[in-house]
Amino acid sequence: MIVWGLATSAAEPPPPALHARPPEPLPQTKPAPLPGALSAIEAAYSERAGSVLLQFGYDQFGAEPPRRDGSGGVQADYTLGPGDELLVTLRGQKSSSKRHIIDAAGLLTADDVRPVVAQGLTLADLRAQLANAVTASFPDTEVYVSVTEIRRIGVLVTGAVARPGRQDVGAFATLIDALTAAGGVTRAGSLRRIRLFHAQTAGDVPSTGLPVDLYDLFMTGDGASAGIRLRDGDRIFVPPLGPTVALAGPLKRPGVYELPPDQDRLPAAAARDMAGGFLRPGAHRALRYAIGPNGEELAEELADADATRLSDGDLLLMAPRREDRRGDLRLDGHVLRPGPRALERTPSITALVSAADLGPSPYLPFAVLASTRPGGRARVLQPVDLGAVLNGRDRRTLAENDVLYVLGADDVDFLTSEPVLELLRGAREPAPDACRGLVVLARALTAQPDGPLSSGPQARAAAGLTGGRTPCPPLFDAVPDLLVFALEHASLLMGGVPRPGFYPSAGRGSATELAIAAGGPEAGPYDDPPSIGGAAQRRPAGAGSILEPDTPVYELIGHARRPGVRPLAGVATLRDALSGGDALRRDVYPLLGVIERFDRRTLAHRLLPFSPQEVASGQANRALADGDRVRLLSIAEVRSLTSLSDKDGKPQAPPTDSEPADARQTLPEGVAALVRERGVQVRGAVRIPGTYPVAETASVEALLATAGGPATTADFSSVEITTAAGQRRRLDLRDGASARTALHPGDSLRINPVPQALEARAVTISGAVRRPGSYDVARGETLSSLIDRAGGLTEEAYPAGTSFLRDSERKRERAWFDQQARDLERWMVQEVEKGEAARSDVVGLARQLATQLRGVEPLGRIVVEADPLVLRQRPELDVLLEPDDRIVIPKRPLTVTVTGEVLHPTAAQFVSGKTADGYLRDAGGASRNADDARIFLVLPDGRAQPLSLSSWNHTVTAIPPGSSIVVPRDPKPFDLMEFSKNMGTILGQLAISAAAIAVISE
Repeated sequence: MIVWGLATSAAEPPPPALHARPPEPLPQTKPAPLPGALSAIEAAYSERAGSVLLQFGYDQFGAEPPRRDGSGGVQADYTLGPGDELLVTLRGQKSSSKRHIIDAAGLLTADDVRPVVAQGLTLADLRAQLANAVTASFPDTEVYVSVTEIRRIGVLVTGAVARPGRQDVGAFATLIDALTAAGGVTRAGSLRRIRLFHAQTAGDVPSTGLPVDLYDLFMTGDGASAGIRLRDGDRIFVPPLGPTVALAGPLKRPGVYELPPDQDRLPAAAARDMAGGFLRPGAHRALRYAIGPNGEELAEELADADATRLSDGDLLLMAPRREDRRGDLRLDGHVLRPGPRALERTPSITALVSAADLGPSPYLPFAVLASTRPGGRARVLQPVDLGAVLNGRDRRTLAENDVLYVLGADDVDFLTSEPVLELLRGAREPAPDACRGLVVLARALTAQPDGPLSSGPQARAAAGLTGGRTPCPPLFDAVPDLLVFALEHASLLMGGVPRPGFYPSAGRGSATELAIAAGGPEAGPYDDPPSIGGAAQRRPAGAGSILEPDTPVYELIGHARRPGVRPLAGVATLRDALSGGDALRRDVYPLLGVIERFDRRTLAHRLLPFSPQEVASGQANRALADGDRVRLLSIAEVRSLTSLSDKDGKPQAPPTDSEPADARQTLPEGVAALVRERGVQVRGAVRIPGTYPVAETASVEALLATAGGPATTADFSSVEITTAAGQRRRLDLRDGASARTALHPGDSLRINPVPQALEARAVTISGAVRRPGSYDVARGETLSSLIDRAGGLTEEAYPAGTSFLRDSERKRERAWFDQQARDLERWMVQEVEKGEAARSDVVGLARQLATQLRGVEPLGRIVVEADPLVLRQRPELDVLLEPDDRIVIPKRPLTVTVTGEVLHPTAAQFVSGKTADGYLRDAGGASRNADDARIFLVLPDGRAQPLSLSSWNHTVTAIPPGSSIVVPRDPKPFDLMEFSKNMGTILGQLAISAAAIAVISE
């Protein structure tokens, strides 16, 4: 038993988890000033109250000035003035829609309509007058008027604001809008004594200003004066802050409040209402701190707080008369539903906690019960054997305000973490970001330098341990004394568990019991542990003892049904450890497991691979040694380590949260390296090709089974094995002996597929054939055979215009366009770095051209001969088909297309003997940006040839129907570019692509 707080200093605050404690006394001393960006009056009140108190209302103003407001929903009674923008729409004899601004003289002048005096008119009156004016000029014409932008007005804001001066606001603006535009009222300014002076005209009586109290708006939302619409020329003055009072304590809105403008004293009840009232009902105490005549601060406890009146500078502190809880206790820590429980329902510790209340990994030998001593405030900690509680052996009664803390595996692991071990080794200062539990431990070690935790046998033995860098559990941060209390009741277990270290217990349990709780030899979840034997196991594990079990054990870890530490007695081999239905999971990786062995004689760690499949089938075995860790792997772990591929040959994604937990665990680096270096490549016609690690050897049959089996296309007579030394041999799996051929790490296995007669994907033929559609084609099939299968050509077919589109050609064209776009962008970067402004227009054109190159969609058209008669006479022209080919055989066209840089791109009617000049004239001729020297003709089959259209050239080029005359863009603006010689080709290719798309679209 330990009295709460003996290990802490006087300045250490009590743990927040212990709720049932008497209320803190009202402050009698002044704490140090609080740092931060507080105003002078906030800092003064906060220093007196011991908590941060902010002035009310000053956070209501936006940090940014308001945006320029538009027209919004302007009503018909809105009064117009100079600067308003109107949309005037005429419909009838005259139709127009234009925006007009009311000028400085107040006139609205619309086109061809007499001016109308708009200043001072409402929107409805203006509509009527403008309708009369329009009717006088244009009979049978309707007029519609709407406000598109309201005018701006100027308001002068002075006094205690962030940006004093003239503010430009909208005509609908209110006082709040103007103050917000000025940056808001500073904390040195008053929110309750603001003055608004309306702009005066000749003959007006001078005004003292309209008083505005923003507290009405901020507290109740009323604030009628704050919502008054401003006028051009209005003035707003914000005076300095008036008298103030402050309220602190359990209030809904504690802070600093300004007294009303007509009062120098305020009832305490009214001040409490301004602060929102109490957080909790019930009786409260009130303490007023007032400033005396000589500047001293006087404290007075108020008997009748409602009748007391507060004056400037008063500080009112509120506190509940009682804060304790009655009739409850708490369950906290590693439980599913932490929190309070009713004492009448849980009078004993067995009623408070059951197995269903515990988290996923509770630590049963040790829990902590925090109780309050009868008649006092001191808290004491008592160790609890949680296993005995769950078995009904501990039925102690509980008292009001008791708290039972349940520890989890992470809490116990932290006892042997590196931050704790550093303090036990002699460090007396924890890290700056250390949790409160480490701070308390450091203070306890400093206070007792000769104590068992500082210099005892455990401390000396723990110096040789290596701890992890796990974060501090929240329980030790919320209740810091638990860390010291757990270490004082812990034994140092040096063997028989996965992680040697400190394991606390409530009594004098045996080393076996602690080993089982720490993941050692298995027992039922809450049963009495079995007796393993050995003197060390039967020796009591008292607090401060060092235990090292003598019985040989091994540990089964990883993808096993029931992992854990087991005694080695009677289980001398790996086959014995993996036999039975509780060892291997269904999705265990069958070809490789790892024995992690530590040789105590040589102090060496060894990794011994084995095949779980061979061990389980009786083909292999291995003797186990004391301390061995038998690690089983899951298929998901192996996939994540070796990047196994799916059936499409794509790497699989890493394991997700939906996969088993052990698939997401991180293997030790040595084990992961061993798995990676023992891979056998399995490729070809298997369902899951990839890398499969093996122990020493694995048969072809086992590898195929692990890879999901052979695919339906597998050719069992053509199997290749390539050894790590580069030797290759072929197998025929139809012979049963070949399937038992062994492969070693580094070898490769390939199952060749059966040669396919059909291509993987179909080809499509459409247009002027008798049976258009998609056709499966055999390897080596030609265009002529496809036309025959499609029923042949129709009478109106035009084979000379056949469009043959191939996916590989489309990809090649796409890559060429992308490369040219990258070259253009690289040149633009160089020009910008040179800073040559004279080329800015060229850079702009190059940017447009690069965008056009990236946006063009190539077709991948190739030139073929599609006339069946010609193909029968010249079979060498018969093109071989590829998957995804598309063939479009058009009907005989009657047009010639003229496209590119012409005045009017067109499809002119074909006229036999008509020249290219004639077709160009039909399109209006070449444009200003045309390159006359590079005009070319695209024939119906996709071939291109230049056209010479100069006056001295008398060569006549025949223009067949379905052709396209392309006029490319002049590359002259790009003459300065390094690759200007290619610019003509780029522009020509763009023009050809556009022409081809136009032809195919027809």
